[in-house]
Amino acid sequence: MLKYKWCVCDMDGTLFNSSDVISKENETALKKLQQSGLEVIIASGRVDLMLKPFIKQLDLKGYVISCNGGLIRDIETGNILYSKVMDKISVRKIITYCIEYNIHFLIYTTDVVFSNKNNPRAAKFENLNKMLPNNLQVPIKYVDNKIIENIDDINAIKILLVCSDHEHVKSLEEHFSSFDDLTALSSMGGLLDIMASNISKGRALKILSEKLDVDLTKVIAFGDNYNDIDMFQRVGMPIAMGNSVEELKTYAKYITRSNDESGIAYAINNFIWS
Repeated sequence: MLKYKWCVCDMDGTLFNSSDVISKENETALKKLQQSGLEVIIASGRVDLMLKPFIKQLDLKGYVISCNGGLIRDIETGNILYSKVMDKISVRKIITYCIEYNIHFLIYTTDVVFSNKNNPRAAKFENLNKMLPNNLQVPIKYVDNKIIENIDDINAIKILLVCSDHEHVKSLEEHFSSFDDLTALSSMGGLLDIMASNISKGRALKILSEKLDVDLTKVIAFGDNYNDIDMFQRVGMPIAMGNSVEELKTYAKYITRSNDESGIAYAINNFIWS
């Protein structure tokens, strides 16, 4: 009988391989955990609208943490347990800045993803939509002048900036971190996540654990990037991927194989069951 209650998985760079696919090995290992009584929970920088096919693949129930902790939603009912909307003035400033400096962006809300036109990140999800049934597709709307004029009507949970390189990410992170009401951090190569202040996966886990009366020392967490640090600091079994940023590894109890080597399955089979 395992002593753990939850297994919390980041998606990009962790549960996903480099092709944004959950390997059969990872799927089998996570389903084995579920059969033993553990609950598997996704904690992603993506909005949960982008995770529906993978939630179905893993047959997940319960709650999903998305937007780096800005949104917690019940998978089965769709009810929102927690959300924190970004300040309207800050959202307008971010989008105005992106348009002025030609930076691709996605705006995550609870029911739709907004994108600027010709955005390669949005095109990726448009292509995925073509292969999915309607109920699993990502609802995407493209920003036009009318939407920009009425940007204050949008309840943004997170804005994702698609940057040219790591140095661009760092400069934008420094710029937007100067806003008192914003949290800005890198989630993976070339991407910057901007949310309301005091948002993190770790804080969302704390909210969920208090709601469901789960001791966080009995939680396993897998991650690979800076947005997983706070989560690692709060759980009893933090496991970093082999491809993780070096800073995250300093918070890990174990370091497993990379996301392209089914590192989650390797850790479950060698660190959890052993």
